[in-house]
Amino acid sequence: MQDANEHSPGAEAHPVPATVWQRLTGMFFTLGTVFAALRHQPDFVAPILVMALLTAGFSVFFTVWVKVDPREVARRAIERQLESQGKRWNDLSDTEQRQFEQGIEFSAGLQRFAPLIGIGVSVLATLALAGVYYLGMLLARGQATFRQVLSVTAYATYATDGVKYVLNILIILLRPPDVEQILKARGSFVISNPAPLLPESLPGWMLAAVSWVDVFSLWFIVLMAIGLAAVAYRKTPQQMAIIPGSLWLLGLLGSVVFALVTGGK
Repeated sequence: MQDANEHSPGAEAHPVPATVWQRLTGMFFTLGTVFAALRHQPDFVAPILVMALLTAGFSVFFTVWVKVDPREVARRAIERQLESQGKRWNDLSDTEQRQFEQGIEFSAGLQRFAPLIGIGVSVLATLALAGVYYLGMLLARGQATFRQVLSVTAYATYATDGVKYVLNILIILLRPPDVEQILKARGSFVISNPAPLLPESLPGWMLAAVSWVDVFSLWFIVLMAIGLAAVAYRKTPQQMAIIPGSLWLLGLLGSVVFALVTGGK
């Protein structure tokens, strides 16, 4: 029995990328062809390696270019947390202040290992996410191996996060952020959802919900739907979209519930 995915229009229109470079660049120009190739030749090492290098490189670049003391960032983060509780640093007891000071020193010390930590988190996150998508594939009765699902996840992550890293670097080069901007950015200086544009006085659950209506998140859902359909047997992107779409919805609901319980922003 022949696989219907082998004769898709996208697969016939372009030659199957034979090199790593063709696959990496193809994610922005001929992604249907790349995903079709991953069905027959799964490849997750290249995109994971590129993401690891980007993560480490961005960490080093940020430390060198942005002249901000990590202790100052950690201290201001604690002060903002206290302010949300109606407190100030001087309101803390001597014991509480010492505990926070120890936390600040520990946080600052971790910055020396930020590139290695970033690489580890990047790799583990990709593996964990692929595991969840593979479980979703089984529940949707899609016939694909974990290696194929991991390859699709790695390439989709590389495309979306790679673009985000490049944009963040450009923004930092144009205008290095200060402490307040670093804390408000929450890891990304790219405004890709409405949350940063809304007043911080809004309820935390509302800001949490809006933050999930993100350009990169929606792009990732589309990529995963197309990719999973390409490696699965007789599945369409519309059928596979329920897997990343459901995970996105669970993440949104989880963030809202967490904000409601903790009262956080």
